[in-house]
Amino acid sequence: MSVSEIFGKLIGEWTGANRLHAPWIAENPITDSDSKAKIEFSAQGRFLKIEYDWAFQGEKQEGLILLGIEKETNSVKAFWIDSWHMGDKFMVSEGTESENGTISLKGFYKVLDHPDWGWRTVLESENPSSFKITMYNVSPEGEESLAVEANYQRL
Repeated sequence: MSVSEIFGKLIGEWTGANRLHAPWIAENPITDSDSKAKIEFSAQGRFLKIEYDWAFQGEKQEGLILLGIEKETNSVKAFWIDSWHMGDKFMVSEGTESENGTISLKGFYKVLDHPDWGWRTVLESENPSSFKITMYNVSPEGEESLAVEANYQRL
């Protein structure tokens, strides 16, 4: 199955909850906020665009994931921006789609005076009425820690 076959069933508008895990923020290591998402095709149906919002300390944040699948290699590629996580940068990630349609991607970001860190994103939908996005920080040594859980239901 292709990205469009699985996630094409999710075209539309969504409401949900976002949970940020930020253990380095001692006074508030877990932050919950409402979230909305919109999924649509882009570039004549060749790509899937997921736009979402969430909040941190009462301030609205926005993000965008643009997904595509390269037919020659059957690999899934994504372009990700998020106003809080990425600031003025973007991340390109690459990964695979499993038989059940779960997409797992990994990208990297720079940390000043340290080796690059990884960022793993998992997109999954068990039915056309819900989907979730889970994101993990990955240390240079390969240790993963949960960073974001976003669960959505169809409006």
